[in-house]
Amino acid sequence: MSKRRIKWSYATHVLPDLPATGLDLDGRLGRLTEPPNANDVIVAEVLELGRHKKIELPCKRPSTLFLGDLVGMAYGYRYATRQFEGTVPAGHEPCHMLCIGGVCGAVVGMASEMEPPTILRSLGYLLDSSGQRVNLQTHGIKLNGAPYAGAKIILVVGSSMDSGKTTAAYSVVHGLTQAGARVCAAKLTGTASAKDPIIMEDAGALKVLDFTDLGHASTAMCSREQLWNIVNVTRSQLAAFRPDYIVLEVADGIVQRETTMLLELFQAHNNVDYVIYTCNDSLGVSSGVNRLRQYEFNVAAVSGWVGCSPLAAHEAQMQTDVPVLRPEDLREPDVIRLFAKTGAKNRASEGEDVIITFPSPLAGPDLATGSA
Repeated sequence: MSKRRIKWSYATHVLPDLPATGLDLDGRLGRLTEPPNANDVIVAEVLELGRHKKIELPCKRPSTLFLGDLVGMAYGYRYATRQFEGTVPAGHEPCHMLCIGGVCGAVVGMASEMEPPTILRSLGYLLDSSGQRVNLQTHGIKLNGAPYAGAKIILVVGSSMDSGKTTAAYSVVHGLTQAGARVCAAKLTGTASAKDPIIMEDAGALKVLDFTDLGHASTAMCSREQLWNIVNVTRSQLAAFRPDYIVLEVADGIVQRETTMLLELFQAHNNVDYVIYTCNDSLGVSSGVNRLRQYEFNVAAVSGWVGCSPLAAHEAQMQTDVPVLRPEDLREPDVIRLFAKTGAKNRASEGEDVIITFPSPLAGPDLATGSA
């Protein structure tokens, strides 16, 4: 193996002592005789550049890819309605790059406007000191006592991929921080990408975690038990920062498999205080709010792309009794008034919504672009 540097991906950031170059792989590279499992770590070579021409490193910085680069990735599934559908294959060829955060697998479907995936050649599994295949799951953070009961939980969910969830999440983090609150945040589901944790940190969150911290390269095809473990471990780890609020973002739309399971779990445990719902148009407002209220959630606000056009926001507001807010509104200190009422998680079913007035939405989008 050459002296070429290995570009380890963000998906592998929980792993200690990663080999720096191909020469350092001596004794650490296992043969590809067995099929991969989700979260198994491999070293691969870039054969053909496609959709992803960069890879996020463990330090969260994007690195430009070149033909012949050595990369360290983790196998996983991907569910992205506007990008790739990816699976963990039965073998190692073909091997595709599923996201910028360094999840690999086989693309089995993609949106019509998508560029074909970057193609990799698997070279071998990463082995530990005992010669066993490295899997991210053995290195993730663990439960750290009981979740901090003093924090109010704000759940951000959307109608679909790219509906404005991340923008709403970091905006409310910033608004609450500006109001003097202690805020932590986490992204519970999705496919490995450093972009969302970075922007939540920039918005003022004291600490940000995501599913990769628990050793999941992706949460697509996770079990109900795995999803609930992500929630509990994340909340227990954030407890050390004694937050007033914890903002939890869930990827994809409310009818997607893992999101539906999480909503059912949150309903069963009755531990979400407020929900912010994002969607793309006025037609999706009432159906989404009504569905969330069927779970007995207190929907505090509607945001997302629907709030970025005055006409769309006006249409949306005509469909619901929930305030329709721009991202700019969520970033104002006054947003804390949305969450000022204690014991409000049952308010939606009791019909006691608090009416809050914000400035009229202005023209022009202010949302982060979609998943990488």
